[in-house]
Amino acid sequence: MDVLILSDADIRATLDAAEVVATQERAFLLAGEPGWVRAAHTHHATFAPDGMAFAHAAVAAGETGVPSAPGTGVVFKTGTQHPANAQRGLPTVHATVTVHDPETGAAVAVLNGTTITTLRTAGGLVAAARALSPALPPASSPGLSPGRPHTVGVLGAGAQATEFVRLMAALTPVERFLMWSPGLRARGAARLDPRLADLPIEVAASPRDLCERSGTVATCTLSRTPVVEGAWLRAGTAVLTMGSYAPDRREIDLACSARAARTYADLPEQALRSNGPVVAAVEAGVLEAAAVRPLAAALRGDHPARAGDGETVVFHSNGLGVQDATLAWRAYTRARANGLGTRVRL
Repeated sequence: MDVLILSDADIRATLDAAEVVATQERAFLLAGEPGWVRAAHTHHATFAPDGMAFAHAAVAAGETGVPSAPGTGVVFKTGTQHPANAQRGLPTVHATVTVHDPETGAAVAVLNGTTITTLRTAGGLVAAARALSPALPPASSPGLSPGRPHTVGVLGAGAQATEFVRLMAALTPVERFLMWSPGLRARGAARLDPRLADLPIEVAASPRDLCERSGTVATCTLSRTPVVEGAWLRAGTAVLTMGSYAPDRREIDLACSARAARTYADLPEQALRSNGPVVAAVEAGVLEAAAVRPLAAALRGDHPARAGDGETVVFHSNGLGVQDATLAWRAYTRARANGLGTRVRL
C-alpha cells in the first residue's frame, strides 16, 4: 500500500496559524456533542525517569454533524514523554501519527506526531484564549481577532510555550508577551527560541510579576507544584493550563481554582478524573463537579463565556484524541491536494 509521509516541514507548509486554531475549535465543538466522536486513550509510566508512554485513537463525525458521516479518518497517535529531554536539548514528546481511510481502514499517511501534538495543544490554548478572554472575542472566521490589545503571560519557554506565542501573535492583537521559566530566569531572553526574536516579548521577574501584569495567563509546564497562585491574579484574568493532565500535576493552586467564577475544560468528565487542579479543587470543596463546563459551550455561544470583564475564568486542557484527529486529517487532505509529502510503498 502507498502511504504519504508528512514531516514537520510538510505539516507547517500545509497549514497556517488560522487553520491550526480552526481545527482545534472544531475538535472542542465535536467533543461537546454526544456521539460525534469515538475515541479511546491509554498511558502508562516507562522505566525512564518521569517517562510516560501513550496511545490515542479517534475518529470524528462529518462537518454536517451527522455521526454516521465521518469527518476524519481513524487517527492513531502513539508516543512517549520524557521531561528530562529538556535538559538534553531534545523534545519532551516524541510521537508518530497514523491516518487511516474512514471507509476501507487502510493506512494512508504517517505524520510527525511531535509536530501534531505541539500544534494541537498550543492551538487549543489559543482557541480557549479567544473564547474566554474579555479582550479577545471568539473568532468565527480566520484572521486577526478584533479584540483589544493586551498582555499575555506565558509560564514556560519550551516547544508548547513557543508555539502558543507564535499562534497568538499571528491571530490576536497582543500588545506584549511576558514569559518566565527557570531557564529564562538564569539566561534571560537568550533562552528563547530564535523564531520569537521579532515578537514583543519581555522576560518577567517572577511568576508573580507575570501574573500581576497579564490579562491572559497560559501555563505551558509539566509542573507538579503550582506556578500560579490565585492571590497574584488581576480581576478578569483568563488562566489556561495545559500541563496539569494528571492527578499529581498542579500548575495552579486551590486559591486560583476558588477564585474562578467559571471553570472550563476540553472534556469535563476527563478533567474530573485526571486533571490535577480540578481533582484537588473538587476534593477540597472549592469547586463543584457540575460547575466544570465544556469549552464547547462558550464556543457555541450557548451563554456568555463570562458574566462580565471582571470575572476570572480558568480553562484546563487535558488533550483529546479528537484534537489530533482533526488536525492530522486536515494536514493530510491539504498535503495530498497540494502534492506535498513523500509517498512510500510499505
